[in-house]
Amino acid sequence: MAQAVLELPRRERNKREKRARIVAAAGALFSRRGFASTTTDEIAARAGVGAGTVFLYFPSKDDLLVAIFREQMDAVVEAAFASLPRRGTLLDEIVHVYGAMIEFHERDPVLARAFVKELLFVSEQNRASVFEFIDRLDERIAERIALRQARGDLDDAVRASLVAENCFALFIARLQKWLGLDGRLASHEHIERLREAFALQLRGLERGARR
Repeated sequence: MAQAVLELPRRERNKREKRARIVAAAGALFSRRGFASTTTDEIAARAGVGAGTVFLYFPSKDDLLVAIFREQMDAVVEAAFASLPRRGTLLDEIVHVYGAMIEFHERDPVLARAFVKELLFVSEQNRASVFEFIDRLDERIAERIALRQARGDLDDAVRASLVAENCFALFIARLQKWLGLDGRLASHEHIERLREAFALQLRGLERGARR
């Protein structure tokens, strides 16, 4: 019993390392060959594990794609909120967060296309994980809006949550257009256009804007 307890941390560490290798292998292959063209056998070979081991951790490729999405995008969003511009406007803050996401996707457009194309058609459980990410992002943007409303800077008659949802919709539309244009516009150009769209959205929150 004591020996089993002593071995547990190592076993858990090995499991985590193996899972990390599988996720890293899948991400590299999805990026290079595309999501649809990558097989679980290829992922297993690159990760240095058996094909059956892959399925122990991830029952399907969809599970792997969602795991990659959550790990990467959670990290991007956390870093963006941790580095919000000091004394910036609400517009500056929103553009900072979504700009970081666009710049991240620009570094790996093949994987970004897989996210946009596949994530809405995964299993119900996996969709729940994707929507959990979106809902939490919306909540955090809404918190920044509500903070300005509480200060009296913005009209508090408008639901902050609805404005946050609209901002996400504008981001998705811009991301889809960028992916469709096959990178003919640089990320900073898309971010500037996104800034204009966000500015128009936020204008309705300004004091005196409603009649």
